Amino acid sequence: MDPHVYARGINGLTVEEAVRRAYPRVMGILQRSGEEYSEFEGQLVRQAIRACLISQVSRANLYRIAGILVADRRDEGAHLGRSLALAYVAALREAFLPGLSTGERVETPFGPGEVRYVSGEGDRAVVKLDGEPEAEVWLPSVRLLRLDLEEAPEPAVGHSSELRAS
Repeated sequence: MDPHVYARGINGLTVEEAVRRAYPRVMGILQRSGEEYSEFEGQLVRQAIRACLISQVSRANLYRIAGILVADRRDEGAHLGRSLALAYVAALREAFLPGLSTGERVETPFGPGEVRYVSGEGDRAVVKLDGEPEAEVWLPSVRLLRLDLEEAPEPAVGHSSELRAS
């Protein structure tokens, strides 16, 4: 994305303003399923929305995907036993974010961790290793394995990805 477009905003909004508008609406749509979401799940959704907006995905498409997931669960029983917030993040990644993004769970040669920074070219990333409070490693992206959100090991202390349905 052109730096001047990021500073000026998309459709008159900055990226941060667009995230502030889109995030509560997306979470409201997902909560129509009757689920409650952890802070960690909310952070993943917010980060995915932000990455999509930077990639110039429309807010309308973000809302549409959330609505489709809720309708699929209601009408067809899709994604049962899985948090719709995590299903939403996975759907956005598959559709719009093929590369690594901040907050994503990965496996490294040193163990599992969370992506903290991705270089502009996407070829290198900083990963905070689980269980190592001060351990961050800078690695080539080809050495990182994206973890499926359903099968990811527990995140670093202080975060919870456990599923909570009401």
